Amino acid sequence: MAGLDKFIKFGNEDNLQDILGNEYDKPTNPNELFSTEDYLVVPDIKQVRSESGKPTIVVIDDDYQTLDIMKIYLARDYECACFSDPKEAIFYMNTHLPDIIFLDSYMTVMNAKRIMSIIKSYEQLRRTPIYYLVYEEERAVFEAKPQPGIEGLVTRPVARGELQKILDREKLREYLTDEE
Repeated sequence: MAGLDKFIKFGNEDNLQDILGNEYDKPTNPNELFSTEDYLVVPDIKQVRSESGKPTIVVIDDDYQTLDIMKIYLARDYECACFSDPKEAIFYMNTHLPDIIFLDSYMTVMNAKRIMSIIKSYEQLRRTPIYYLVYEEERAVFEAKPQPGIEGLVTRPVARGELQKILDREKLREYLTDEE
C-alpha cells in the first residue's frame, strides 16, 4: 500500500483502492452526484462520425500537459477532442461518436469508474475501446486488478511509440486508408 498515499486527495472517491474496488459507494463530492438520469446522457440524440472523415479520438484528462501532448501526437491524422472536464466530454459524446477514448484513471472532478458507466450507457459506445492514462507508480496496481471495460493502459508521460502501437492495434490506420 506504500506509495499510494500520494494519490489520496480528498474523500473516498479519490482513494485509488476505492476506485479499483468493485463497489461504488455513495459519493462525497457534489460533482459525483449526477447520473445518466440527470440528462448528461440524452439517448434520443444521434451520434455522428467526424465530418472530416478522420477517426475521432476523445481524451479526458485533468492534466493539461497530457492533453497538449496527445493533441500534438494525434492532430495530423485524427480528429482529436481533448477535455479536462469529464462533463464536457460526455456532452460532446452526446452528438459525436468517438472511435477510441483515452481516460485519466484518476480524475479529481469525477470518479473514472463513474465516467465509464456513463459512457457505456450509450448503446453506440459500448464497444468503443477505452484506455486508462496512468502514471508509472499506478501501473502495477491497475495491472494487478484489471478493470472491466478497459482495453489497456497508457503510461504517462505518453510516448508517441506506445500511442502508435495502440492506434495500430485498434486499426484506426486502416480506417483512414479505407476512407481515402
